Amino acid sequence: MKSLILTILYLAKDTLHRWLSRISSPLARVLVVFFLTLAALAGMGSYAISAKIITDKIVKNGGDTVIMHAHATPESPTVFPRAAELKEILNADSLALVSIGSAADENGSMPIYTFDFQHLGQMLPLMNKNGLPTVLVNAKRQSELGPTTVTVNKEKYQAVNLKLPQDHLLNRIIGQRALLVQPDSLPYGVDISHGAPFLILKMANISSAQEAQHVEQYLRTYMKLDGKQANIISAAAIFKQLEDALSKQLQCRIAFCLGISIIVGILLTALAGIEYRQNEYIYTLMKSFGIRPILLVGAFIAENLLLVFGSAAAALYTFMYAQKFIVTQLLKLGNYSIGLHEITTEIQLIGTTLLICIFISAIPVFIAAHRDIGRVLK
Repeated sequence: MKSLILTILYLAKDTLHRWLSRISSPLARVLVVFFLTLAALAGMGSYAISAKIITDKIVKNGGDTVIMHAHATPESPTVFPRAAELKEILNADSLALVSIGSAADENGSMPIYTFDFQHLGQMLPLMNKNGLPTVLVNAKRQSELGPTTVTVNKEKYQAVNLKLPQDHLLNRIIGQRALLVQPDSLPYGVDISHGAPFLILKMANISSAQEAQHVEQYLRTYMKLDGKQANIISAAAIFKQLEDALSKQLQCRIAFCLGISIIVGILLTALAGIEYRQNEYIYTLMKSFGIRPILLVGAFIAENLLLVFGSAAAALYTFMYAQKFIVTQLLKLGNYSIGLHEITTEIQLIGTTLLICIFISAIPVFIAAHRDIGRVLK
């Protein structure tokens, strides 16, 4: 054991001496691996950043919203899952409404929505305090708010224009205006039993087709158990198309890593062969004293592991530090950045190819280390 420790210490000292006497050899490996790894991270990291930007845009444009239209009849009314249940199971804010026709005012036509009494607590904050029908407006000017007259089935009703809060769930469907009435004060000629009930869900965290499909499956199963059919609208298909496009880029990413591995592999193999030949006489003497060739090969592998993965780690740190500046200042893509967990696949791919290069570069050293001692010392 003592001789093994002394041998390892001698090999470490010899490696350090070679680095100091021929600084170009370790420096070449460090710089080549550093810049090639940085280029690989920049190229493949751009896929992750692009996917994140596109996903965020999908979500901001309604990708986190799921709308379910139920097929109900007057004889069999629809009962949707309760808001508390959807919050607990799907982590979603929800709102159940019934579309019961259309109305008109001086600004044009608009849909009429009502609700059942179990959702009264959700809707009362949006409605006029005096009980008049409420026209919810995405108003840009305060002059659009206030008293108004609406026409339903040729009958005129007094109503009040109120601004809908910007972050409210109804903003996802009402467009510019919608008439909201309580179920106990429906306009004449309007029957809620003939309305079209629907459910709106806003997901707290949804960024993949699998998550959207999970929500769809839950809602379909619920309605099926209730004996109803439903039409569900979600962004699952869009997320699926994005994921398919990214999966097809995997071949390009693998080819890119293979190109880097070929360059690094050639460099490491050439330098390992040259350095071993320059010190072959000393290593052969060590073999004659009983040192196993595997220790000599292991010393070269350990040396390259230190230089290569040290350089790769420095490149990763540089990329993570500089990515925000590149994305926000140079590419002008907005305030986006990615974490290590978002490029884990890329890091594993690069690390695997570099590790393969290190072991391939040790093949010439392995062959030379097993040469006959007499041929070298003669």
